[in-house]
Amino acid sequence: MMTSFRQYTLATLFLLLLSVQMPVFAEDYYQQQLQNEQLLNHELKRQNQVRHKSYGRLVADKSLNGLANMASAPLEIPKNIINISNEPDSNVFYGLFGGIIRGSLDTAGRILNGANDLVTAPLPTKPVVQPKYIWDDFDQTNSYGQFYRLVDNPKIEPYVAPTPPPRPVAVVQPIDDRTEQYSQQTNQNLDTYFKQEMQK
Repeated sequence: MMTSFRQYTLATLFLLLLSVQMPVFAEDYYQQQLQNEQLLNHELKRQNQVRHKSYGRLVADKSLNGLANMASAPLEIPKNIINISNEPDSNVFYGLFGGIIRGSLDTAGRILNGANDLVTAPLPTKPVVQPKYIWDDFDQTNSYGQFYRLVDNPKIEPYVAPTPPPRPVAVVQPIDDRTEQYSQQTNQNLDTYFKQEMQK
């Protein structure tokens, strides 16, 4: 009888301790899964960055940029005629002649820059003509930047795991210590009992 009572008590204590620890285990498991998911997302993002800005992609972009600029360069003349005609303090004749002159210069510049981009395609550099294509920002006047400036690929930052939140701390309730009171009461009971036995 006593052995089964001990087994029952030990099993109950074990289940009680297990039920108290289960939320902590569940929280640890959840944090680990969350950290693994963040690591996987970071790795996928890094691979997309590398794939997106690969050398082959940069060479192909520069080659297509050169071909597009050479093909669309003659459109600089009507673009400049329209833009100069729409300027304040301008008229149709000034817009026509000024647009033809500036448009011819921009056409030559875009053709030469496109040919340069096509020949130097293996060297990934930033575009010289801004806007990059004639159809980008049609109202903007062309500007020419520095030659042979390498493309700055974004740095790939190493993954830093987020710091997990602190583990929950068990709240310990203060123990109501009445041992002195019980020991005094026990002593008084023993004294009373002893006196009664002695008087018999």
